Amino acid sequence: MSTTSVLTREDLKSAIEQAPRVPLASIPTPMQELSRLSDALGGPRILVKRDDLTGLGFGGNKVRHMEFCMGDALAKGCDTSINANLWVSNNSRIIGAASKRVGMRYICVVVGGEGRPVQGNMLLLDLMGTEMHLTPERDMEHGRRLAAELADQVRREGGNPYLHTEEPMSRGSGAMGYLNATLEILEQLDEMAVSDVKVYVVAGASHGGLALGAKALGLPWSITGVQVAPKSVYFADSVTWANTAAQALELPLRLEWDDLADTSDYIGPGYPDPSPECAEAIRLMAELEGIILEPVYTGKALAAVIDHVRKGVLTSDDTVLFMHTGGLPELFSFAEDLKR
Repeated sequence: MSTTSVLTREDLKSAIEQAPRVPLASIPTPMQELSRLSDALGGPRILVKRDDLTGLGFGGNKVRHMEFCMGDALAKGCDTSINANLWVSNNSRIIGAASKRVGMRYICVVVGGEGRPVQGNMLLLDLMGTEMHLTPERDMEHGRRLAAELADQVRREGGNPYLHTEEPMSRGSGAMGYLNATLEILEQLDEMAVSDVKVYVVAGASHGGLALGAKALGLPWSITGVQVAPKSVYFADSVTWANTAAQALELPLRLEWDDLADTSDYIGPGYPDPSPECAEAIRLMAELEGIILEPVYTGKALAAVIDHVRKGVLTSDDTVLFMHTGGLPELFSFAEDLKR
């Protein structure tokens, strides 16, 4: 990552403050030492950023996303929020919670949800009074088409829908939230007298936002995005989403693929299924630190950290910052994979 600064912290803060925003997240979230995990691995100092504690709708990184997404929706005069995503989707859950918080109707196409137990994120959608449309197949294109048809229906009824599957800021807002989080993290690292970290985060908009923030401020951080599925199945377009945010904020830079580091080595069987290494990471974090991860996203990201320590990619000279991005409601759906 380049150490040439394009913006000052105040420049970046001022740019972010121009964006429409609704306060939804309990921030700043804590940054904590994982000293027992570090000792057990015999490796670097490990810190965790607890974005599982953002509060709204069971928390997670997407609460930061929704502050700017809902700001965009309300600025456009929308009264109905419409989304389509898989039955395990944390994104759908937090869109629902944010929509309800600002008083919008919420319609969600739950792709592949037909016939599945109403638990995890599906249960939370139900509790929030979501108008759910369950499809039998795991076919996202069909889900998006159905969502678009439902948006047309809302328009015919006189409503003004915000269609998350088509609105650029529905993803750009994620990067925007983590541009803002970059400033928060910097303040916390300053208090700890830490200047350089090796960040591990699930690949996606949060990854893109942190990478864009680091590039803008000339930070020496390395930021590794951990892919949770083959890109043909679940493509986390960190660069496009980050640049959507950069364009909206009129920032004088863009993110390039060369700016990003990512790894596909910890996907395991595929999305959303965990690998044995993922299960081990979840158990280690729980046993040693009392912090709970889940197997779809954060367990895979910590598996990357653990493996990189064991292989010597990370050494005792490094400071690791692990981003706990939440996603906990689906943990209980994987009891058979995780139990001893």
